[in-house]
Amino acid sequence: MGENIIDRDGRRRRGPVALAVAVVALAALALAGLGFRRLRSVCLEQCVVKDMSGQVSITSGKMVKPDVIAENLGLRNGVNLALIDFEQQREKLLARIPTLRSVSITRHLPDKVTIVAEERVPMVKMGVRGQRAPTGRVVDSEGMVFPCMRGVQLLPTIVEPSPGTPVGQRLKGRALAALRLLEVCGEPEFGELGVLDVDITRPDYLLATLGGTYARVKIAWEGMDDPPACGNADMRERLTNLRTAMRTGAAGAAKLWNATMPERIFADTERTE
Repeated sequence: MGENIIDRDGRRRRGPVALAVAVVALAALALAGLGFRRLRSVCLEQCVVKDMSGQVSITSGKMVKPDVIAENLGLRNGVNLALIDFEQQREKLLARIPTLRSVSITRHLPDKVTIVAEERVPMVKMGVRGQRAPTGRVVDSEGMVFPCMRGVQLLPTIVEPSPGTPVGQRLKGRALAALRLLEVCGEPEFGELGVLDVDITRPDYLLATLGGTYARVKIAWEGMDDPPACGNADMRERLTNLRTAMRTGAAGAAKLWNATMPERIFADTERTE
């Protein structure tokens, strides 16, 4: 048991046993801190990338190469995986490269990492009225605009006013309505319409060009300027009526159809240019 001693002033002071215990406790804390730092140093050393091909696995598509993903995530020989904020780097990567739809990153302690990148799938080309040359912009079903020039020649086109929606941004308003129209027209139910492009530069309607006859259709529907995530019921009804009218052949080889009025489809002689 510790010994308490009272000095001349009447104050208690610790005995030698208590002082020894305190010294031992301090020494133990110092040793524990030293051991922790040493253990941390050893753990960090084990997280260093020494062989990229063996320690880092990256699966990507055709447009974004694995080395581009590695560079943007800061992965290279000599880097310490434990010091990389992968969540932050992932968000930056998606912001820098809109071609990527998603990126999943899995750490395998202590020194390996697996990355799987999913690329966006082009659905529609983006054009600018009055410009025939390809803009190099495409858009996926989510409305994200991204660059792509290869394998998109046969895709339908959305024609915008200049300068068009920039890469890395999502379509909105009439451009998004045109995307939803093309999405529905791509379904088997409306496949015979064969829509080639949709011009959104008119003030009151969208102007679609049909394949085969190259007839044009002025179309507008309820909610067109604030399109929902899926096909609008009113838009589908107008497309159904248009298909029926074209099948009857009542208007002959009409070059312009009007589908802007509810429950009424008719051949239009008004010029659209």
